[in-house]
Amino acid sequence: MSKAEDAPSVASIDALFAVHNMKSTINKEFPPVQFSKPRSLKRLKRMCHLGVPSQLRCSVWIVSVVRVVNPHLPIAEVEAYGTTAMTQSIDSTWSHTLKATFANGIDREDGIAPTFGLQQSTLDQLIQYDYREWNPSWTAGANSIPPDGVKSLTGILCAVQQVLGIEYCPPLPDITAILLTHMPESYVFATIREAINDSSHFLPLSQKAYYSWCKTYSYFVERLFPATYKVMEKCGALDPRSGLDPIFKRFFITLLKREDVLRFMDIFMIEGCKAIFRLALSLLHIIPKKDLNTLHLTDSESWWKQIRIRTMDPGFSFQKHLDIMYPSPLRKIAVRYPRRHVLGRLMKHHEKWALQNMPSLLDQSPRKPIGYTSEKCTLAKPVSFRQCLTEWLPAALKSTKLDLIYSTDIHGRSLASFYKRCEKSKNTVVLVEAFTLNGKTRSLIGMFATQAWSINPRPYGDSDCFLFRAAPDAMCFKWTPDPGNIENLENNAVSEQFMVSRSDFIAMGANNDATNGLRLDKDLIKGESHAALGFNNDPLPGDNQRTFEVGHLEVYRLIRDVE
Repeated sequence: MSKAEDAPSVASIDALFAVHNMKSTINKEFPPVQFSKPRSLKRLKRMCHLGVPSQLRCSVWIVSVVRVVNPHLPIAEVEAYGTTAMTQSIDSTWSHTLKATFANGIDREDGIAPTFGLQQSTLDQLIQYDYREWNPSWTAGANSIPPDGVKSLTGILCAVQQVLGIEYCPPLPDITAILLTHMPESYVFATIREAINDSSHFLPLSQKAYYSWCKTYSYFVERLFPATYKVMEKCGALDPRSGLDPIFKRFFITLLKREDVLRFMDIFMIEGCKAIFRLALSLLHIIPKKDLNTLHLTDSESWWKQIRIRTMDPGFSFQKHLDIMYPSPLRKIAVRYPRRHVLGRLMKHHEKWALQNMPSLLDQSPRKPIGYTSEKCTLAKPVSFRQCLTEWLPAALKSTKLDLIYSTDIHGRSLASFYKRCEKSKNTVVLVEAFTLNGKTRSLIGMFATQAWSINPRPYGDSDCFLFRAAPDAMCFKWTPDPGNIENLENNAVSEQFMVSRSDFIAMGANNDATNGLRLDKDLIKGESHAALGFNNDPLPGDNQRTFEVGHLEVYRLIRDVE
């Protein structure tokens, strides 16, 4: 394999409409080799805001996602994804994935695309009509996406469902189609696989998450555009069942011109859902407050039609609209869009509302226990625990397997060994055998960490981290924000200490008195557990026991068969 710095950037191809030669002027700042320079992430964001040249979109899009999802990876390893140095590996993984998805090669010819929460009629419309302006060879009477493009789209969606285990993600069909306009199938799948590994950043991967997104958007509309909120609420344009389809299900495809959707995609690949909320809120500016009462609205479609009329007008400039989405900090502005941490808190806060208001799920059967890859695992073997873990994990990880990466019995009992074995693995489960009352009482406790463990002077991780007791009396303690301090950065500083790792201890969750939800000492011999802000947990060993001795300790990363 060639070194990334010596390998050329991967050229974009249009696998949806079979356009293989993309000519565009390339800014010298764009090749992935430039990403390793100081402040490269800020530079990458700035370049994506300017618009990525078509020829480099394949390279820049995949590097953007990998960079965001894997902050623990060396820059050189990240930038290799955008060069031909990784092509063989990415193609090989896709070939293996196709074999796992379609038992017989001919099965792919008759494949049926999963809907991921869309109506079947909406998916049919996507294929038959909505991409006509995107297809340079479209003729009247033909589907907007040609047969080979439909085959590519269907193959990827089937693989995401069957191999990655994703059942619900309404914007995924459109996002996949857009990616295919600049990427081969293998790179599209690799990009989606990376994105769903950080679902809180990019996509709603459950009905609960989707409804929470919708409620959060409605919250900001009411707060930032109160007059517009009344109009949208009255016509049903804020109803999560269908009112918000154009933004959260169709990824603005029905609202923006092709070139504007692609410009937005450049930004989304580096900023994720924050960009979706910014665009969806900023579009409300294009209908002035004074015009709201003149609109004749009968339903949500009539509202979004008014938005579309204005965005399709020749006078609408997406470049100028970016100045509304991302106003200069030097300019006085009337609307301040939510920062990422505030957005995350509100989406987490609205999950309870989502569970109460989303349609009842029909499948109430217990989930299959998560599997494991090695007989060397000890603490994770009980089926009851692995079945609980499947329920507790984020939706994107429910179809993974436990892969043992650290064990005190195998690798030694020290925090240094722990860090060495875990520093390259995100999404890990730490299992601790805890003994209290002079060793007479045993419990199995632990924590799920979303980012790779490493010595860090600052807290890190995100709100998908959780604490748990596996036995006795299995319980999961997930983080929830304080509804009274959603937008108060200072008051949330302690409660958002999801992962804390120093040279002399590791911990999850915190309190004002410096205690933690779960804390293990330097030698991994002693630990303590207190009720932590945000997690609202009991002391994990049970019976109000806050200190314990560590018996066996294991750490598992979560992997898929295609990794």
